[in-house]
This record gives sequence, C-alpha cells and structure tokens, in this order.
Amino acid sequence: MYWKNGKLVNQEFLEDPDPTLVPLVYEVFRICRHKPLFLDEHMKRMFRSIDLLGLKKPYSRSEIESYLNILLDTEPQRVGNMKIRLSWWPAPILETGYIPHRYPTREELREGVEVSTLHAVRTTPNIKLWNAALRARTNQVVKDTGVFEVLLVNDEGNITEGGRSNQFYVKDGILCTAPLVSVLPGITRQKVIELARKLDIPLVEKYLTEKEAGNVNEMFTSGTSAGVCPIAVVNGIRLPGEKPVTWRLQEEYEKLVEKQLGPNSYGW
Repeated sequence: MYWKNGKLVNQEFLEDPDPTLVPLVYEVFRICRHKPLFLDEHMKRMFRSIDLLGLKKPYSRSEIESYLNILLDTEPQRVGNMKIRLSWWPAPILETGYIPHRYPTREELREGVEVSTLHAVRTTPNIKLWNAALRARTNQVVKDTGVFEVLLVNDEGNITEGGRSNQFYVKDGILCTAPLVSVLPGITRQKVIELARKLDIPLVEKYLTEKEAGNVNEMFTSGTSAGVCPIAVVNGIRLPGEKPVTWRLQEEYEKLVEKQLGPNSYGW
C-alpha cells in the first residue's frame, strides 16, 4: 500500500516514476517495529528543504505524520524503507510509500563493502531535492560494477558524499568527513558526529581526495539503509582489515537505534 493525496493505493511499492521536470523534495527513512526511525529529524530536514527552495507548504507536519500513520497501520509488521515525496506542479502532490531497499549483510557490516568513485556533484547539496539524472548515473555504476555504493568526486578531485549516503574516513587516529557546505546534511551523518563527540573521538571536517582514498586507515558510509557500514575496497584498492573506530561507532549507533525504536505498541 501507499498513500497519495488522501487515498490509499493497493500497490506494494511507491513505484511511479519521480517527476523530473518540477521541484520535488523527498525523505527516505527506515521502518521497523511499526515506527519510522528518526522521524523528527527527517521531518525537520524536509521542511528546511522547502524553505530553502522558497516554496509554499501545502501540508503541515502534523498532517503528513497523520497520513503516514494511516499507511503504517495497514501493514503494522512490515519492515523496510519508506519514502515521502512532495511536488508542486501542476498542483501539490504528496505521496508516501515503501520503496525497494538493499541492506548490507552481517558480513558486510563487519568486514566492509566495495565502493567506487564517480565525478559528479549535487547542484543543491544542502537540499534533499530529487536529481533524476544523477541517480540514473549512480545506479548504472552500481549495476555495471556490482559495488555497494558510489562516492561522488567534485571538480577539485575531492570526495564529497555517496549517492545515497555520507562518507567518513580515519587517518592517523582522526575521524574526518567532508565539510557540510558540500554535502547533504544526512541524519545518520549527524548521529555519527554526535556519537564521536560523546566517545571523545577526534573529528574534523576535511576532504579526502580521490587520489588518496586508498591511503586511509578506515573508511565507512553512513545512511538510512546501511547505518554505519565499513568500506573494505575503494576503486579496487583494499583498505586495512582492522577498523576499530568504525566498529566502535557502529556498535554505539546500533544501541542508539534500539533506544530510538524501543518496543512497539503491538507488544513485539
């Protein structure tokens, strides 16, 4: 089921193509135990994106959340990723529904995944605005190479973020991530930053160049689907097997998720 402008549609996924010629803001969050993970943060970011675009808000936050709850109640035990998307032409259209997802395996969460780079940038990195052309390019790279994620590289040769995630790396005991000005303010990214401060892990905003990507001690992605997911191979170069900082942050993030979700109202 998915929800569209006041109606429930009997369809497994929100599969209709995203509009490509009109502004569309969206959020993707994880559903588990009949709850959206970090919903408050996602809603705040969505409304901030609308403000940055200078567009009107056809729905209030309370209205959107009430529609979301209606949808959740239709399949209370379903687990997966859900998407909210809002476009404005020819009239406001609000849709909420599950989308296909790919979560890392237990082995990948321990040992790491493979990633590659792509020279591309988001034109509005701080706004969660749908970019069909960029998504098509990253999807094609994943299909052609089998990598888990694609890291974007700007004109200066710096890695900014992933196609669906943010990126962190560890060099000489320092945890680093690209400056916020050039990346989407990821919800999981912010949680990792907060956890690093709590754990007294030194953290700086500093770019990693594509040429130096294979010379770091650790690297990981942060995002809705993968959580904190270590990177084992980047552009065919294998990184060190030991990932103490990544594993520590991963463990604390999983504890945070458990605390956020808690038991559901159905008792399971």
